Amino acid sequence: MAYNLREAIKRIAGKNKLLEVEQRVDPKYEIAYITRHLEKKYAVLFKNIREKTGRVITGIYGDKERLAIALDMKDEKELLQRFSKAMDSPMPTKLISNAPVHEVEREIDVRKLPIPTFYERDMGPYITAGIFIAKDKETGARNASYHRMTPISKNKFAVRIVERDLYLFMKKAHEKGERLEVAVVIGVDPATAISASTTLPLYHDELQVAASLLGGGLRTVKGKTVDVEYPADAELVLEGYFEPNETTKEGPFVDILGTYDLIREQPVFTVTAIYSRKDPIFHAILPGGYEHKTLMGFPREVRIYKHVTEVIPVNDVYLTSWGSGWLECVISVNKRHPDEPINAGLAAFAAHTSLKKVIFVDKDINIYDAEDVYWAVITRAHPVRDYIIIPRGKGSSLDMTGKPNARIIIDATIKEKRELFERARIPESENSKRILDYFREKI
Repeated sequence: MAYNLREAIKRIAGKNKLLEVEQRVDPKYEIAYITRHLEKKYAVLFKNIREKTGRVITGIYGDKERLAIALDMKDEKELLQRFSKAMDSPMPTKLISNAPVHEVEREIDVRKLPIPTFYERDMGPYITAGIFIAKDKETGARNASYHRMTPISKNKFAVRIVERDLYLFMKKAHEKGERLEVAVVIGVDPATAISASTTLPLYHDELQVAASLLGGGLRTVKGKTVDVEYPADAELVLEGYFEPNETTKEGPFVDILGTYDLIREQPVFTVTAIYSRKDPIFHAILPGGYEHKTLMGFPREVRIYKHVTEVIPVNDVYLTSWGSGWLECVISVNKRHPDEPINAGLAAFAAHTSLKKVIFVDKDINIYDAEDVYWAVITRAHPVRDYIIIPRGKGSSLDMTGKPNARIIIDATIKEKRELFERARIPESENSKRILDYFREKI
C-alpha cells in the first residue's frame, strides 16, 4: 500500500510501468507532448526541468491497473469494490505535528514551480493536480477537490471553481465578508488522489474516504498560515485564501473532452506560504489525457456500479476512453429480464448526470475493447427496438452538440435464440499457446 506519492512511484516502477526522462525538457509544451505519446502505457518521471526546480510526474494513474498497483490491489475489480466500500465506511484521519510536507519553506514565487503549459491556446501554465482542502467554519466539515489554477502573479492564481462543495464553502464565507482559507496540496498518495476526484454528499469528507481506503493510514497536519488540516505526506502545499469579490478572467483551457473550455470570470487564490518535501515531485495531469480520464471517471464508475447493481447484476463498468472517459459508459451485465437494461440505463444516468450514452453487453464482451463492444452493438442490437433515445434531460455542460441534452441507451445483450448471437470460438492447445508466446516476445 502506497501512503505517499514516492511509494506509489516505486510500486509502479516495480511493475515496469515507469519511464524516467533524464534529458532536460521545457515545461512549455514538451512535458505535455511526451506525456501524450507515453502515458497510455507508462507513468513518466521528468527529472530535469529547464529553469525550474523539482521533478515532474505524469501519467502515474493513467489507467485503473496502475491505480490498483499503487494501492496494492490485485486487479481493477478489487479496486472498484474496495473504493465502493470506502465510500460507505469513512475513517478518521491521523493528525501529526511534524510532517514531511513541511521539510522546506519555499519563497513565495509560484512562477518558480515546474508548472507545465499543455496546449497552444492555454491561458498560460496550469496546475492540474492541485487538490484544494477547505473547511466550512460553521459546521467544521472538510472538503477535498481538484480545481485547475494558473498563475497571474508571483503569489496569485486564477482558479476555476465549479459550483460544488468548495464553491458553497466560499459563498458562505464571502456572504459574511470573510476570506475562505484553503490549502492546495500537490503530489499526494493514491487514495487521496482518487478520493478527491469523487462527488460525495455535502459535508462528507473525501479525506476520510481516503483514510478508509488506506486502512486508517492517512496522516494530516495543521496549516502554518491557515486553519486547515491537509495530507502530511504531500510533496508540496500552497497555503492561502480566497478574498471576497476578487475575481479575474480564467481560460481558455482544455477539458476532459480534449476541447477548449469557456473563458469565465473566476475567483483569485492568494498564496500566504509554500512548503514542500526536499526535492519535491510535482504531479501534473495532462488535460484530456488518460490520467485525467481515470481520475475523473473511476469514481463515477463506482457510483454507476452502486446504482445499477440495484437494478441488474453487474460484472463491470467502464467510462470509455473513446468517449473521453466521461460521456459514454459500457456496462457488462447478467440480464434476467428482456427489459432490465432499460431500467438499468436510467439508473446509470441518475448516477452520472453527465452521461450521454450507455451500452449494455453480456459478460463475453471485453468492455475495454472498442472493437469488441461495437461488434456486440452491430450484431446484437436492433436500431429500432434496442436503441432507446431520451430526448431531454440534464447532461454535461461540456457537451456542445445541442440543447436540451439528449441521451441514448443501447441494449447490445444477446436476445432470444442465443445460438444465433454466440461468437465463434477457436479451441486453443498448449502447443499453440507456446508458439504464440514465442513470437509475441519477438514482436
